[in-house]
Amino acid sequence: MTDSWLDNLPEEILLEIFDYCDVIDLLQISQVYERFNEIILYIINNRSIVTNQVSTNFRKICNPILSYDNKCIVSYNWQSGKYKPNYIKYNEETVMPWLQMTKDVLWWCGGKNFVGIERKDQLTQNNWNESLFSHNLKYSLHLMSKGFSKFVLCDNFIISGHSDGSIICWSDTLSETGPRLRIKKSLKNVHSSYIYAIDATSRNVISASDNTIRVSISTLAEQSANDYSTSGNCIDIKDTVQSLAIDPMGTKFAVGSGGWTDFPPLHIIDINTQYMNSSMVREWKHGAQWYVNGILDMVWDNPHTLLTCGCDSNIRKWDLRAGKCVSTWEDPDRATVYCISSDYQYTMITGMEYSEKAVLWDQRQRNSVQVYYLNPKLASRQRSNPIYSLRFDSSHLYCATDKKLVELNFSDQNNN
Repeated sequence: MTDSWLDNLPEEILLEIFDYCDVIDLLQISQVYERFNEIILYIINNRSIVTNQVSTNFRKICNPILSYDNKCIVSYNWQSGKYKPNYIKYNEETVMPWLQMTKDVLWWCGGKNFVGIERKDQLTQNNWNESLFSHNLKYSLHLMSKGFSKFVLCDNFIISGHSDGSIICWSDTLSETGPRLRIKKSLKNVHSSYIYAIDATSRNVISASDNTIRVSISTLAEQSANDYSTSGNCIDIKDTVQSLAIDPMGTKFAVGSGGWTDFPPLHIIDINTQYMNSSMVREWKHGAQWYVNGILDMVWDNPHTLLTCGCDSNIRKWDLRAGKCVSTWEDPDRATVYCISSDYQYTMITGMEYSEKAVLWDQRQRNSVQVYYLNPKLASRQRSNPIYSLRFDSSHLYCATDKKLVELNFSDQNNN
């Protein structure tokens, strides 16, 4: 009978069994037997959602890097919905926000304003009348003539798209009053109107307005700060672009559109040749059913895997090697999924249409893991209060609505 004992099972079988256990169960099991402890240590360090910190790209934005003991506590908080909400910013006017994040700075734009906030403890306002997180504000810009749409962090630069179709490259400089952003390049007339999406590498800047995508050669290495009109190849996709993202290798990019036409809303385009791959297999709905198709946000998990979300209430995982959607996760409320962020391993977090709600997903499971409300009072109300942009690391989730920017902190051992 001893051959049938649990501790005699192969390691790969035990890994599958332990994947069904939550953090508390794993900690209890780890105290039973030394072999179990070794396997569970591996699971918590490498296979747990949010806190695994396996991906190099994800670790670059994590503040802090978690120890084994902290991983257990923080992972439990994420999965149990235990967090401390901190209100970072409140807008008097309604804006369409966009977030990016590094290990040290959270970047936000909305309307004509752009700010960089140091990621420190107490990243919050004590009340709405307090000056804008003055103790954490590191960078602040206000443009008089045009608004920010979206921006991307590229090397040591920030590249922003604007409401008048221009693109500005900003660099970080030191002045007598501290760090500040200055214009390194100003690209006029890139597009004739509002830039809906932008991404960049050290070699290319790719932007989109309406149905036109422009692939421009990057000139960030040049020292001149003079304005100039940009050139570059234009691609017409016959539908309004909603999102785009360059793959981790910098050789191709994905484009998501609104689905207003018979043109498929997802394409993969080669940067050098501008060849448009239309072979992603899925039966798209057309015409009056445009709202079923629109792709609002996307993120590359790796060079072969793309995650998308949008108006059809689904997260979709696309495998370019198979040329099709290989996994789907559906929101039970049939709400629009406005934004998505990933740890490039198992974890996905989405911003939803209703009730200022963010949802935690594990790619190994069919259903969501946990739901987080920026304002718990809205939890029972099916009202349109979307989270338009979000970013996270192993301990924090940052969410932006049209009125506010909120941090959810999962690192506190005393979270209720």
